[in-house]
Amino acid sequence: MNTLNNFFFLPESSVLVRGAKYSLLMNFNDGKTFRLNNSASKIIELGEKGLNISEIVKSLQDETDSSDAISFMKKLSAAGLAKISADPKPSMFGSIESISPEFDFLWIEVTSKCNLRCIHCYADANDPRDQEMSKEDIKRVIDDAASLGWKRLQFTGGECTLRKDLPLLISHAKSRGFEFIEVFTNGTMLTESLIKFFAEEGVSVGMSLYSYQAETHDAITQVPGSFDKVLNSLKLLLAYGVPTRCATVAMKQNEADLIGTSYLMCKLGVFRRLPDPIRPSGRGRSMEHWPIEYGRQSIQAQPNFEVKREIFEKNKLWNCCWCGKAGVTSSGDVLPCLFARDHIAGNINEQSLAEIVSGDAMQEFWSLTMDRIDTCKDCEYRYLCHDCRPWAYGISGNLYAKNPRCTYNPYNGEWGKAEDALLLNNIEHIDILTLKQGCREC
Repeated sequence: MNTLNNFFFLPESSVLVRGAKYSLLMNFNDGKTFRLNNSASKIIELGEKGLNISEIVKSLQDETDSSDAISFMKKLSAAGLAKISADPKPSMFGSIESISPEFDFLWIEVTSKCNLRCIHCYADANDPRDQEMSKEDIKRVIDDAASLGWKRLQFTGGECTLRKDLPLLISHAKSRGFEFIEVFTNGTMLTESLIKFFAEEGVSVGMSLYSYQAETHDAITQVPGSFDKVLNSLKLLLAYGVPTRCATVAMKQNEADLIGTSYLMCKLGVFRRLPDPIRPSGRGRSMEHWPIEYGRQSIQAQPNFEVKREIFEKNKLWNCCWCGKAGVTSSGDVLPCLFARDHIAGNINEQSLAEIVSGDAMQEFWSLTMDRIDTCKDCEYRYLCHDCRPWAYGISGNLYAKNPRCTYNPYNGEWGKAEDALLLNNIEHIDILTLKQGCREC
């Protein structure tokens, strides 16, 4: 059979994404990606429209040599990245339009009050500033969340253990079928009876540990003795078998201690994750405490993306990070993320949680894909990228701005240097900085 009469198209395992200068051909079977120029991209696009090879070559007559075009198609076919077939591409392999956002994670700030004065606090926690939710308000939020299908919940603050009714709230969440419940605490006010309760109820605990050195930790919390209390709490939690993890916010004050702090956690047997650089929210907005060297490690300066179909399909339809998540502040405001303090979808004193998350504001937040972000909408990597809108907003004041942690320029196809990102080599001239590192529940 004459090859020119055959059809050329991508199999279900391959996808092409157009960018301003280059396109990206992805293979979900082996996770490999290939950047293509405009001519190569056009060949694939014509094939995807249903043209046979002869028609593709004819359409490219003034742009690409026919033998080069045919050779390219054969190479892709031999590599399993495309198909050459006597039959046209099947009309449907399935539609990603059927994917709906799942309710993923819910934060409830039970108070804005805190006994510490951490220099970086994203919520600017201190004394209660507004009328805080009552026990019945919080129980109503828990009921609504359970009815909607949420299964993972974190109680946080401020310092959530300042609420004497916290055990009652936890028991209520347990009774409503939440499969994962975590208390995020600064660890200075945990009593043995409360820790025993956590163990009995299967509650997990997240804590902040800023250094393995007491003087550094206490300088960050601005409360002497806080390190010793945290360490005692950690030992007691582990003794009772409470699943416990530690989070470290990296900043100028503790940057030199990060390895030692990680070693301490390892020695104690505490689950830990990579330190999260200070974020541009609350008391963390200033560059005053930015960890220069560690911060550079968090800048994306090369295309080290994970290529999976589920990531690609979700990111085409929904925001890659906060879709399916919600945070409820102590005053009842509902946010798509606890770091998005200025982006309020509603208030539980005026609407139910169900009404808020199905409303226009939250749906707008959840559906904020990279196709709507400045510059990113022209990037061939946009459906693989993990984005953080609060970081971009914290720097620019624009929810639709490109995340400044990324150095890629889709218009020239080049990656910048990490040391040049965000003017890190000229730190004294910047007031606010941003980057990504995952959320507190991760």
